Amino acid sequence: MQDYKKCAIGRLSATSDNMEVWWDSSPLIYKSWAKKTVDAEQDSYKDTLKKQLDTLFNTDSPESIVFDGVTTNPRLTSDVLKLIPEHTDPVVDRVIKENPTKTDYQIAWEVYKAITEEGAKLYMPLFEKSAYKKGYVSAQVDPNQIINAREMLRQALDLKSLGDNIMIKCPGSKEGIFVIQILTSLGIPTNSTLVFDIPQVVAVAKAVKAGLELGKSKGMDYGKWRSVITIMLARFEDREQFEESAKSVGIELTADLKRWAGIAIAKKALEILADPKNGYSSKLLLCSTRVGPTPDVVYHIEKIAGADMVFTINPGMIEDFNKLYREKDVTNTWQEPVPKDIMDKLLKIPYFVEGYEEDGIKDDDFVAQPAFQYTANEFRGSMKFIEDYVIERKKALR
Repeated sequence: MQDYKKCAIGRLSATSDNMEVWWDSSPLIYKSWAKKTVDAEQDSYKDTLKKQLDTLFNTDSPESIVFDGVTTNPRLTSDVLKLIPEHTDPVVDRVIKENPTKTDYQIAWEVYKAITEEGAKLYMPLFEKSAYKKGYVSAQVDPNQIINAREMLRQALDLKSLGDNIMIKCPGSKEGIFVIQILTSLGIPTNSTLVFDIPQVVAVAKAVKAGLELGKSKGMDYGKWRSVITIMLARFEDREQFEESAKSVGIELTADLKRWAGIAIAKKALEILADPKNGYSSKLLLCSTRVGPTPDVVYHIEKIAGADMVFTINPGMIEDFNKLYREKDVTNTWQEPVPKDIMDKLLKIPYFVEGYEEDGIKDDDFVAQPAFQYTANEFRGSMKFIEDYVIERKKALR
C-alpha cells in the first residue's frame, strides 16, 4: 500500500523515473485554483490537501515541485482572463497603451504573449535546476493558422523570443509538422498538438528526426531542446463518427471500448517512439484524459502510468484524480496489454483502425480526421475571445 498522505498526482509522478506530470493551464492561476479547491474540501481534510497541492506547484520553491512543465495555448489563456482579471487586466491595459497603432487582433496576440511570458518566468528556476530538461512552458501558434506554414513559423519565432524555456506548440497538420521540422533544425523545442492517431505520431517523429539531423550537421546547439508529441485521448474517442463506424460493423461502442481505444493508441505510440531501430528523439505527451469507463476510475491515467512519457493534466482532472485515488494505489502499469477481447473488437472498427495503423491516414488528410476538425474548430474561437476582451478593455480605458 502506498503512502496516501501524498496526493494521487504526486504518486503518479513517482511511478517511474521517466514519468512526468505537467500542469495543463497557465501557472498564473495555480494559486487561486488551489485555494478554491482547498476551500471546497471537507474541514477534516483541508490541511492535508493544502500541503499536497503545495508540493505540486509552489511559487515560493518552484525548483522543487512535482509539475515538471506546463502546456498552455490561446484557449487556456482566455480562461485566465476570466479567472483572475484582477491580475490580468493591468497586463491587458498596459499592452493596449503600448501599442496604439496595432489592430485589435495584433494587441490580442501581444496579450497572449505577455501572459505566457509571465507564466514562463515562474518555471525558469526548475528549467535551470534541471539543466534545461524540465520547466518548459508550451506556447501555441494561433489555431486559425493550422495550414499556413509561413505564418506559423513567424509566430513560432516570435513566441520563442519570450524565453529560453518556451516550447513551441504547432498542430499535427502536414503544414504544422513541416514547421516543427524547421524549428527542430534551429534547435527550438517543440510540442506537436492536435495529434490523435498513430499516423500523426509517426509523421511528427520522422520530421523531428530529420530536423535534428540537419541541425546537428550545421552545428546547432541542442542543450536547451526537447520534443514532445501530444495525443489528445478523449477527443479521438468521443467523436460521433467513432460510434457510427462501430455500428457499421455491428459493434456497440461502450464506454469501455471508447476509453481503451485511446489507451491502445497511446501504448502503440510509446512502443514506436521507444524502439531504438527508429532512432526517434520525441517523448509522448498525453492530454484530454477523462473519468471512465466507470465513474470511479480514470483508465486514461491508471492504465498508462509509469511509462517514459508526460501526462499534462487540467485542473478539473487533477481534482477528480486526487479524489478518486485518494486511498487507491497508482502503480506502473503501462506495459500491461490491452485486453484481447477489447482489441479484437476495436480492430474491426474502421475509425479505430485508421488511427491505429501507421499508414492508416495520409498526411494530406490529417486535417480531415473528425477529431482534428472538431478540436481545431473549438480552438479557433480562443483568439477571438482574447480580441473581444481587448475591445472591452479599450472601452473601459476611455
